Amino acid sequence: MIHYTDTEFHPRDLTDRTWTETTVLIISVPEAGILGNAYVLARPNLGVTLSSVILGQGFCRQPYEVDFTDPQMHLPCPESFSNYSLENGLTVSSDGPRNYRMQYKNALGAASFDLTFEGLHDPFDPHDPNQNPLLDIDRATSNDPRKGNEWENGHFEVKGRIRGELELRGKTYQVESYEGMDHSWGPRPEIGTRSVSWVSINFGEEFAMHMAVPMRIERGQVFYDKIRFGYVVDHGEVHGLIDGTIRAERVDMLAFSNHVTATDVRGKKHEFFGSAIAGHPWYTFNPSHVCYQSLFRYERGTAVGYGEMGDIFGLDYLAERMSRHGREK
Repeated sequence: MIHYTDTEFHPRDLTDRTWTETTVLIISVPEAGILGNAYVLARPNLGVTLSSVILGQGFCRQPYEVDFTDPQMHLPCPESFSNYSLENGLTVSSDGPRNYRMQYKNALGAASFDLTFEGLHDPFDPHDPNQNPLLDIDRATSNDPRKGNEWENGHFEVKGRIRGELELRGKTYQVESYEGMDHSWGPRPEIGTRSVSWVSINFGEEFAMHMAVPMRIERGQVFYDKIRFGYVVDHGEVHGLIDGTIRAERVDMLAFSNHVTATDVRGKKHEFFGSAIAGHPWYTFNPSHVCYQSLFRYERGTAVGYGEMGDIFGLDYLAERMSRHGREK
């Protein structure tokens, strides 16, 4: 169960240099085909913080095509993780895990934003068996290196409404979207073996869905295993998922179309076919990983929704299967 204080730094072994706390806000302007992220990774025992802001319009198959990227390494770690400002121009304030404000102003004037996040529900805790019906199954495969250590200790997810203003290289956009926000904490040795997809589907205040799904690469093709955990938010009520599948077509590792199915604890089935309207590789949120992320458009009856699908790969996982030396093994 998640508490009000879980937006802050957590009690920890002060001698563990790998202790990490992260938070991320997904930024989208669907009508303009813009997808981005504001990400913070803090290592309080080392006194350092990584922060990465990225914004891309349309499809950017190569990193140099992305409209804006600002990765800042080794920033001083703040004293608080719920109210702080970093030297890269990012300010984060939180009034509990359902409400955040993120403000950013790039030092070169290339981008800025002022965004509020209003949660639609109490946070989902994948470590709470009352919320996650797949917890015991997940724990039985805890030695799977594709899952990594990122969410093994503590984690919460919230769906919400994001509003504000974004400026990107001289153009101003009004932001009015629905997406997710999360916070993770625990030891994180970062060895680049992860392979997991992070899927978000949002239809305003009526419905939202989140899924975490392990992936595998066989003969250069990406396949999605059964869901690790997930949930739906149906008119403010959270229901854990008991099953889920993904299929996707891609170009240069970026997903361009997908087929998502899920069944929640009520036995209610959900099915979506998505078409990407933007996407890019995000190499700068973590030196040992890359996220191939796309902004998808979905339909649910007469309603239209959007959401990020991020396929996160450790660089060593990719090299073991996609590089010349890896293929020759």
